[in-house]
Amino acid sequence: MPTAAAPRYYCDAAEHFIGSRGAEADPVYAGSRGAPGRIDGPRRKARFHGPRALTEGGASLLFVADTGNGAVRSIDTRAGVVNTVITLADICAIAHVQEFTPSGVTCDGEWLVIADTRNHVVWSYDLRSYRLALLAGSPGSHGDVDGAGERARFWLPVAVALADDGRGFVVSEARGRRHVSRNGDVRTLDR
Repeated sequence: MPTAAAPRYYCDAAEHFIGSRGAEADPVYAGSRGAPGRIDGPRRKARFHGPRALTEGGASLLFVADTGNGAVRSIDTRAGVVNTVITLADICAIAHVQEFTPSGVTCDGEWLVIADTRNHVVWSYDLRSYRLALLAGSPGSHGDVDGAGERARFWLPVAVALADDGRGFVVSEARGRRHVSRNGDVRTLDR
């Protein structure tokens, strides 16, 4: 049985860069080792602050949970350019929050899904319409409640991945793992 290939890119939150497991002698792919900041542009001139997670968003696109900057960033690996996609201002346009702490991201080809730790919620971003929406949870309200959309409660969601069955997402949080469907229904998987 073939094994899955190791991811080519990774985050180094302590050193503030995106690394590559490629053949380059220098593992820094985007950002600069030990130089935090928030600068868009050519990948080696760009700056990140504590990036925690990344996901592929297509043939040449990576999305990064740039946690220290409270932003989701994109890297076009073909053009070698970093851009900011979602910030606190974007979140504030749809919900009353004080901060945005993206710590986990995944992409199913149509949606980018973001685990927002301190707001205890999961956001979705439609890659076709560029529409940001609350997928599940209620900003600022933590708990341990299964249910639909805003009735569900999370406790510090830190990561999100595609569900094995291809029918939603699995959110890892402080108290276990939860399945979130594309329409926002949340159910506990394990504790």
